[in-house]
Amino acid sequence: LSKPNASEDFAEKLVQKLYGLEVLTMKRMNSYDDQNFHIQVSQAHSNNYIKSVSEDGYTLKITNTEKSAIAGHFDAMHATMLHLHSKGLRVPIPLKNLSGNTWSLEKVPLLNEDENEKSEKCCGIHVLTFLPGVPLSTINCSNDILYQWGILMGKYHNATQDFVCPGLRDKYVFWNLENIPKIKDYVHVLPADKKKIVDSILDRYPEEIEKNAPHFPRGIIHGDFNENNVLIQKRHSESGTILSVDGVLDFEDIHEGTYVWDVGVMMMYAMIVYTEENVLCAPGHVLAGYLTERKFNSLELNSLKMCIECRFCQSLVYGAYSYSRDPQNEYLLETSKTGWDKLKSLTSEKNEDLLQRWKNIADSWIKK
Repeated sequence: LSKPNASEDFAEKLVQKLYGLEVLTMKRMNSYDDQNFHIQVSQAHSNNYIKSVSEDGYTLKITNTEKSAIAGHFDAMHATMLHLHSKGLRVPIPLKNLSGNTWSLEKVPLLNEDENEKSEKCCGIHVLTFLPGVPLSTINCSNDILYQWGILMGKYHNATQDFVCPGLRDKYVFWNLENIPKIKDYVHVLPADKKKIVDSILDRYPEEIEKNAPHFPRGIIHGDFNENNVLIQKRHSESGTILSVDGVLDFEDIHEGTYVWDVGVMMMYAMIVYTEENVLCAPGHVLAGYLTERKFNSLELNSLKMCIECRFCQSLVYGAYSYSRDPQNEYLLETSKTGWDKLKSLTSEKNEDLLQRWKNIADSWIKK
């Protein structure tokens, strides 16, 4: 994987060259393996495809070389965004460049690139509308926020049910459920005690996931519905100010996959951000919200705990591995700050006990 490593000056010139936009301000945004910049641009521009410049600015996204090389990746992603936008979900939509396309491939400086052996690989460049709001990661997530988070994912899955995109059916996503066994190739970066935890989970994968995967309902899933990719806004009503979870970002990992995996990923990140009561209650609140929009069968419900554990393993192991290669990027260690302790809490609980706890939480929301 080759992560882009463009300077602000380089990125600014890209925007001017490709989009005919003059950048006034530029701010780097967190990213795991791509580069994102929030840009504000001048009202004066030379792009005939732009009718009016957004006062909220735009997001310049420079995608890593691996994803950029996937045939149809950007077209499928942009088609999904436009479909969700047409369904009323608050999502970014792509801007057309000077050529009338919504993306292009460009040579960009890469992280850890040898000056004497410049890569011929290219990065995908696209500019998206910027959504106002703040990520869930920046606030204390109450039970109500978690509940709304789950509702939003349910609405997302409902909105994509009638969306057909052949490019997403066979799309390779490194972070998907089927690739969990690949974690074994990276566990060598872990100390022995943590490696033991991960190995014990991976040993259960064939029986608990691989055997059941063909029977899981499938659709177009987000793939990374985490606390940095979901936005919250303040809304004013007669009863005062309310916090509304209503924005979805980052469609790089969308693919046809299992709904239970998408929900399991969200539940894992709910545990990461949760600071109230028992951390094992957090998945129950997002699941309760989700189940107001959609239903799960017993096989899906019984597989949720394992999906959460698998996502913990992905995030913790790949974070440790990536940090060993890019020690300046502290964002790679976000999950590990509390993640190992929370994973231990999860693995120590029986599946039936967790499901009962989560059912009780869902029932308590119904009564409200």
